[in-house]
Amino acid sequence: MRRAVFGYLLVSVLLAGCAYFGDQTAPYRAPGVVEVDTVTDGKTLYMRDCAWCHGNEGQGTENGPSLTTGTNGPAMTDFVLSTGRMPINHPDQRVQRHASIYTPRDIEAIIDYMETFEAPGPDIPSVDPARGDIGEGAELYQDNCAACHASTGIGGALSVGGSPEQATAVAPPLNSSTPQEVAEAMLVGPGTMPVFGPETFTEHEVNSILAYVEYLRDPNNRGGLPMGRIGPWSEGAAAWILGLGPLMLLIVWIGRKV
Repeated sequence: MRRAVFGYLLVSVLLAGCAYFGDQTAPYRAPGVVEVDTVTDGKTLYMRDCAWCHGNEGQGTENGPSLTTGTNGPAMTDFVLSTGRMPINHPDQRVQRHASIYTPRDIEAIIDYMETFEAPGPDIPSVDPARGDIGEGAELYQDNCAACHASTGIGGALSVGGSPEQATAVAPPLNSSTPQEVAEAMLVGPGTMPVFGPETFTEHEVNSILAYVEYLRDPNNRGGLPMGRIGPWSEGAAAWILGLGPLMLLIVWIGRKV
């Protein structure tokens, strides 16, 4: 009799639990954690993924900066969304490149909605690297970009001091960036990058820089192995290991023979 009563109670509890979960909506998701779905309304996407940090009208909150000041605008929005830098899971999370969770249609919808904020930043630039000059782009890149992104476009650490976040700042590699993304970054200056506004470079010069950045993805490596194209570090390591290493072993061998 006791076993029958216990079995009845156990079944009742299980059925009640199933009924409880069956009435629930989608599971809770922390702000910034989005799932791939068919939502393409810009306002819905913004309110779901961005407003918790940046405010319902882009005014900013204690969790995120304002989107209506500085270089914020269509170009900035397209850059951070297309490169997967936004949204993030937590306000303290480091902002860096990831695969974008949005489709191009979603990004366009969010940009259209955020234009109602009337941010002062630049529009999305129109680029055409094929109209640029690689030689001129190489000179402009070496003068304005190589100090941070390296002469080969592989990126590098920045010594900017200040806060711990600034002390660990890096200039990202450019080998995954599209010409559109590079041009947008030049216009808006994300992170620690300076702003290269329309008054800095002409349209032809921008296209020339983009043409050279594209060349850096698969350059003509003349004069030996590229060895990662990271400069003296790999070359010095090769000299020690492949050059001095065997020479030291030879010296030790000779010493033992004498």
